[in-house]
Amino acid sequence: MSSKIPVRFLDAGLGTTLESPPHNAKFKADSSLWSSDFLITSPDTLSGVHRAFVEAGADVLLTATYQASLEGFAATGKAGTLESASDRQSKGSLAQDHSATYTKEEAGVVMRRAVALAKEACSSSQYAASKSVSKRVALSLGAYGATMQPSTEYSGDYEPEHMRTVEGLRHWHEVRLSIFRDDEPTWNDVDFVSFETLPVLQEVQAVRRVMAQHNTAEHSREWWISCVFPNDDLTLPDGSPVSAVVEAMLTDRGDQGQPPWGIGINCTDIKKLDKLLRQYEAAAQTILDTDPTQETSAKRAQWPWLVTYPDGAQGSVYNTEIQQWEIDPEMKAKGPQRPWHEELAEIITQTAERGHWKGILVGGCCKTMPDDIRKLRSQMAAIESDAYYVESG
Repeated sequence: MSSKIPVRFLDAGLGTTLESPPHNAKFKADSSLWSSDFLITSPDTLSGVHRAFVEAGADVLLTATYQASLEGFAATGKAGTLESASDRQSKGSLAQDHSATYTKEEAGVVMRRAVALAKEACSSSQYAASKSVSKRVALSLGAYGATMQPSTEYSGDYEPEHMRTVEGLRHWHEVRLSIFRDDEPTWNDVDFVSFETLPVLQEVQAVRRVMAQHNTAEHSREWWISCVFPNDDLTLPDGSPVSAVVEAMLTDRGDQGQPPWGIGINCTDIKKLDKLLRQYEAAAQTILDTDPTQETSAKRAQWPWLVTYPDGAQGSVYNTEIQQWEIDPEMKAKGPQRPWHEELAEIITQTAERGHWKGILVGGCCKTMPDDIRKLRSQMAAIESDAYYVESG
């Protein structure tokens, strides 16, 4: 077998961690910001969660900007929309103050604060200091649908009409990216750019064009595209098959620039993950492995990193209308589920053994917390594999 590939660890579900003890946040159904609301109401809480993920062994932290947008802040009062446990005890629910909403400039200041908080957690963590390791920050940029109310990143039902076009989505993502890229101190603290939970093919094409124009040499960052697959037939919410998704991610066309550093899958049921990864690999092989005489190591050099962070719902499904998790009766009837970290470690090990990806960045999405990352890292480090090694950190 060829040389081992590196495995790194991403953090996990920020929003659902904040909903869990000891934070017990209650996100209101009309909130436009989700975990980004903590940038307004309790940045110290965000810092604490970031540090917890670093202490658990995460190598890369995603910023609290997944649902952040200019539109969302414009619709949000400066008191925020979050109802936390401490708020309920001290003064009841925070009322949304529509008389004092955020301007574009004010929203930018708050959104950029997320990068500083993640960077500070990377450098101030006792774990990072004791190990003398470098933790890295990934700018989280969710799908356009994640900023809609109700959110539509699981359905791909985008409104208004021009947001169902590549050009409309390109412009929207460009404006949001510029909030961070055009501020030099902030951009210096960004190591990766993550376009996450994309549900429609046009959005994959749109972010490729954005990065082709703006990820120039002077401002270049490693970046990835990650899609969501809620459908039982393993297609995007818009019906696009994996083959079309991977082609849009990797094909080198004039207006799309260089392919991303990484491609992958997030916020998807772990039960679907193995089949999806095999389909990703089959599709990527038709694009990247065009020379049958080429050595495996040479082929791997052309491949991107795999980035995957499935959810840990364990039989729950997310109701986007009421923004709450509900028990799936069919899954409940099947009894206890296999521990998430064990199942994911097995999938990643098998994926590494197939020998395609340049490296693997793995973590968790909804319903996964710091302890899940700790267990996952420990599980994978304990496996004696000829296919991968866990990077020190």
